[in-house]
Amino acid sequence: MRRGVAAALRLARSARLGACLGARLGARLGAPPGAPLGAFIGALIAVCATNARAGDYHADTSLRCSDCHVMHFSQSHGYGPNGSGVVRSLGFQAEPGLLRASVNDLCTSCHDGDVLATDVLDQENTGSQLGIVRTAGYLARDGFSSGQHGGHRLDSFDVAPGSNPSWSAASENRPGVGLTCVNCHDPHGAVGNNHPTGSQYRNLRSDPGFSSGRWVTYNATPGANDLTRDVFVRQARSYDESQMDWNEPDSQRSAIARWCLGCHTDMHSDSGFTVFASASSTKSATTALDEHPYEDEDLEDEMITQINSLGNRVKVLSSFGIWSPIGSDATPTCVTCHRAHGNGNPYGLIYRSGTGIPTENGDTNGTSVTDLCNQCHPGGSPFTH
Repeated sequence: MRRGVAAALRLARSARLGACLGARLGARLGAPPGAPLGAFIGALIAVCATNARAGDYHADTSLRCSDCHVMHFSQSHGYGPNGSGVVRSLGFQAEPGLLRASVNDLCTSCHDGDVLATDVLDQENTGSQLGIVRTAGYLARDGFSSGQHGGHRLDSFDVAPGSNPSWSAASENRPGVGLTCVNCHDPHGAVGNNHPTGSQYRNLRSDPGFSSGRWVTYNATPGANDLTRDVFVRQARSYDESQMDWNEPDSQRSAIARWCLGCHTDMHSDSGFTVFASASSTKSATTALDEHPYEDEDLEDEMITQINSLGNRVKVLSSFGIWSPIGSDATPTCVTCHRAHGNGNPYGLIYRSGTGIPTENGDTNGTSVTDLCNQCHPGGSPFTH
């Protein structure tokens, strides 16, 4: 109750501040007192303040506006007494949204080697969470990254594999701007209208590609699993794969797969959600990859025996919230086989033998896609079942 009142008071203060600033700006622009301009700007600021409070990241105590935004593109001082304090660098030109730099330059100024933030770029992890196995793996960046990489590459203009209609960064970004972090993530965690919980896992956008309403929910209290939500987070703001697992609130639906389909629409389907993996699939048995599921199909008994025989396993969905041992409710999905950001293998595939030490590429004994297949398929081949 008190949290709700506090939130309402914050919103009211934001609205009053916005109305005041809007009225002053309106007056400077020659608008008469009470003109709609002031009310409009006040409402806009209030809405922005509301949306900025969703999610675990860049919100509330972790939200510091000046890290990303600058009022004048000429700052040479900090915000402490007499201009003291850290001054984050500016980009090459003024950017929309009062951003300090272009989106990718801005995001990687913190998320690539800064000890105060998680490192998401390239294999070497020198950020705030050293030594972890990053759940999503790592991104690469065109013109900057030199190591072998398969997956999402910042600044790329490549068409998303399986997109229908065809989608690339050019479909959404300004001319000349390739793939950016905000094509997948909302920096403030805004979720739009009608979201069932008000917070998206990892600040994922709810409208990737040409889609809308692609919600991926997670438990409100870290460490307490809520089987009605899509992700079980054991520790808030931890990127280590051991600190999360995938629930399956609807046994016929994978929320994270539906999210991926926002861009990779036909990667494993005819069109839309008529998926080859579904029990209701309309595809013929001769279609390539006809039987590999990403939702609505549980592992078979011999597959369960196989994966439970391994020391470390890839992630699967679970309706019961039990992943050790994996049970009859286990369903593979996109992130079972692929790192969302990518890694050093083609397509971000996870070469996990099950016998080595886990890594973002798979594990220390994993060397090929056969190791990945062998997680579920005895003998390493999926074509014997």
